[in-house]
Amino acid sequence: MIPLKFGSQVVPCKGIIFDKDGTLLDSFVIWPRLIQKRVEYLEQYFSLDVDTKKTILKAMGLKEDNTVVRRSPIVVGTRRQTAAAVATVLFLRLGIPWDEGLAKTLEAFANCDENAGLEWQAVPVPGVKEALERLHASGCKLAVATNDDLERTMALMDLSGLKPYISAYACRDEVSESKPAPEMVFLASERMGLSPSECAVVGDSLLDIEMGKRAGVKVAVGVTTGACLAHEMEGYADIVLPSVAAIVPV
Repeated sequence: MIPLKFGSQVVPCKGIIFDKDGTLLDSFVIWPRLIQKRVEYLEQYFSLDVDTKKTILKAMGLKEDNTVVRRSPIVVGTRRQTAAAVATVLFLRLGIPWDEGLAKTLEAFANCDENAGLEWQAVPVPGVKEALERLHASGCKLAVATNDDLERTMALMDLSGLKPYISAYACRDEVSESKPAPEMVFLASERMGLSPSECAVVGDSLLDIEMGKRAGVKVAVGVTTGACLAHEMEGYADIVLPSVAAIVPV
């Protein structure tokens, strides 16, 4: 076990399983542009009037001041759940069959990823790269568990400069259930050669915390760089930190 300092508390662990968006990557910088881009690609499939576009932006989580609502679909949902929110707007406002709207929205999202590039989405939370470097050097194994798909996750880790420190991945397209089911923790810990009880889970949402607790991890840590504020995690997370940067090997 490696003694790790989580803020003021020291917990011995052999590995850490991190969420990606809002935990390792600075999603509040990325998401506003991503939502706008997705709507641009949706317009290749649907004739969207101004009010419908505004409602779709809002449904994904974008506010009028171009900031993102915490715990909105794009923040805590899977890609499919966010697309489902859009499909519901298309159904209610334009009468487009919900299943058709969902299929075309997912296609638009995929085209957006393919053509808009990922470089601008690979922005680490300040201090995260340095923290992972220190943890990796200490011998602590690091993994990523995310509701995103594996190919996209690995590409983002590479572009962000975080990939050298990550030894395992567990992604939504590799498991039967998304967070808060514990499956991703089981898969990530197995790929690191560890048991969940030897690992910490670190994430920005209550889904991450519940996932970790259901998997039986040593400690479930919340960070406030994404979906949830500190008071929303208190009573759920074992430890709440301002950022992954506050995790330091002793």
